[in-house]
Amino acid sequence: MGKTNTGQGELRRVVNLVPLIAIMIGLNIGGSLFLITGIAAGLTGPSLFIAQLISALPILLSIIPYLVLTSAIPTTCANYHYAKLFSKPLAVSAWMGLFVAIPLGAFPLFAIATAKLVGVIIPGTPVIATAIAVMTIFYVVNILGIKSAAYIQLATVAILLISLLVFIIPGIPAIDTANLTPLFTGGITGLIGAAALIYTLLAGGLFGIEIGNEIKNARNTIPRALIISIAIALVLYLLIEVVAVGVMDWKAFSKETLGAPAGMFLSGFALDFFVIGGGILASITTINLTLTVAGRYALAFAKDGFFPNFFGSINKKFGTPHWGLTLPWVMSVITLLFNPPLEILAAMLNFGLLFMITLVLLAAYKLPSSHPEIFAQSRWRFRPRLVQTSALSAAVINIIFMLLLAYALKWTFLIFVAAAVAGVVLYYVRIRQIGFVPKGFRLEHTEHQES
Repeated sequence: MGKTNTGQGELRRVVNLVPLIAIMIGLNIGGSLFLITGIAAGLTGPSLFIAQLISALPILLSIIPYLVLTSAIPTTCANYHYAKLFSKPLAVSAWMGLFVAIPLGAFPLFAIATAKLVGVIIPGTPVIATAIAVMTIFYVVNILGIKSAAYIQLATVAILLISLLVFIIPGIPAIDTANLTPLFTGGITGLIGAAALIYTLLAGGLFGIEIGNEIKNARNTIPRALIISIAIALVLYLLIEVVAVGVMDWKAFSKETLGAPAGMFLSGFALDFFVIGGGILASITTINLTLTVAGRYALAFAKDGFFPNFFGSINKKFGTPHWGLTLPWVMSVITLLFNPPLEILAAMLNFGLLFMITLVLLAAYKLPSSHPEIFAQSRWRFRPRLVQTSALSAAVINIIFMLLLAYALKWTFLIFVAAAVAGVVLYYVRIRQIGFVPKGFRLEHTEHQES
């Protein structure tokens, strides 16, 4: 079994193609699907599935740049390292944005989604206490090792996919075409706003690449998993959204979770299975793997000298960054105690994802000229102009989405501004202190070799 040395202890190459596909699907199909879909329908009405296609456009355009990068230099915390190829200070700034988005946006959002769905099955369940308990369970799972987390993910995603089919298959014949007109109720503003809001539904899979040093035959496995997982998730989303607005008036749906349209044609065991196997498992699979990613990000930041050294420690028994996992868990628990609005949590998550992905795309745009040796290593051969066109087009759409989300966040956006500025300041202060760019900023090819 291959191993990668990183500080104390070792990361272990134990994840193959099927568990990685499950990881990426789990990162995509999360609690956002059940909580945010109705909110997005309130913005654009029955054209929700068109908003999904618009939302998917920058992700689909991103596939080519991501295939090039992941097949050339798979690594732990890949998005962060790829962003450094474009701008080192902005990469640190984007990391600080994720440092806000994940524990202050993603974890509370999905934990609350889980708790609310548990409340459907067990009325009276305390939401915040349950959400904290869910976060704690998956914190422990991730401490025990990536292999256990990956195979738990594989089992839960299998059940999740079956439950979504339980919604789709009987839902299609239950569609009332009268609910699908008028198609565009929110105009172009509502359509684009809905697309920006549901960006996270398909963007999460792009962060399944973050465990590159723990994937077997990573240069082949990661690109294949990206294509398969994104295709599966997009088809499921389109079918689910058409059913949701087709069986229930969009105005009523806008105030509900996805469980409400399910209740229009499901009952008894089928409805309970959809709520548990779909809603609850969608949320906890995302928590599970997002926590995995967050732990590796703290690890990378420590390695680059921007966090205390102990965050770079890897547990010798389990091969996991225990301190890197503990920090986002603590931050998420504190956020849950404040119980912020779900719309704010979703917008924070999306903005953080967009910022980092946009920097990766800009890095891919520069790659053929700035790092031709990396471009030449890619196992996916594309013409440089095709890579640059797809990367730049996706980046422009992402920037439009970011502007819309900044407006939606209002004063909360200042948290991101503060985090981004702090990241740039931290970079220059640290460089000034040590007198040279930290070793971690050089993508050393020996670090990415397959075992």
